[in-house]
Amino acid sequence: MHKKHFTIRHGALTGLLFAGLLVLAACGKKTANNTTPEDVLSPTPTVTGVVIIDEDDETEPALRPEAQGVYQLQKPAQGELCAEFTFTGYGVISVRLFPEEARKAVENFKTLAGNGFYDGIKVNRVIEDYIVQAGDREGQGLGGESIYGGGFADEIAENLKPIRGALCMANLGTESTNTIQFFFVQTKASVIRGLREPLDNRFHITTEQYLKEAYGTEMSAEELSFYELYGGAPWLYGHNTVFGQIYDGYEVLDALMSVKLTSRLRPNPPVVIETVRIFHYGEK
Repeated sequence: MHKKHFTIRHGALTGLLFAGLLVLAACGKKTANNTTPEDVLSPTPTVTGVVIIDEDDETEPALRPEAQGVYQLQKPAQGELCAEFTFTGYGVISVRLFPEEARKAVENFKTLAGNGFYDGIKVNRVIEDYIVQAGDREGQGLGGESIYGGGFADEIAENLKPIRGALCMANLGTESTNTIQFFFVQTKASVIRGLREPLDNRFHITTEQYLKEAYGTEMSAEELSFYELYGGAPWLYGHNTVFGQIYDGYEVLDALMSVKLTSRLRPNPPVVIETVRIFHYGEK
């Protein structure tokens, strides 16, 4: 079995995502000029500068046995709160929710889903190799009102990161603007690993420097290696609430990347979330 020993060094987040990151900074970075949502753990694995990647293993990294040592990636325990998203024509995505770390976000989502609010909504934005976003009834990304009567503050937990498969709250890029919209992070580890050289060689800036200057996100090389193992959007850490993690249905998330899009990145024809079901794992 072929394995590649990948040496962690100062990487890049450019290439396919670089231009998009600059345009989409509002999806994470807190500024006072953002106006619409469309502009919107257990310790990390011990590494010492080298990540061992099995290029022949096509198993989703988050579903490999060693990933069970990471709190966020553990399969739900009996009775844990979960959500099931049924995408018409695509399949089901199952998510473990984190009410202890993101109490307000989970309660908001659970209540809205329990009332059928999300049943039949349209996905309002898909960005290739990045996110799938939904949440409002019209599928236009126009915001909405949470169960608290307005927006609520971010809940940032050290043990929950915006890695691939994370379910996050969308916000306006300013404080207390979480309402009803959410997104799944789709970025694969291979994308993150492949984006290192452009920043190094073309822009002469390290990944750490880029994250700090563009997003105000301070991250060490060791912390970045976590995303190079599992995928995700490190630039979102500290800026968007992570309140769930996929444990089944990564293939559905990837299939949504193939939809045809309008100039505003909306699926055409529309992609509909038929139902969102809240349940306790292991219980019917």
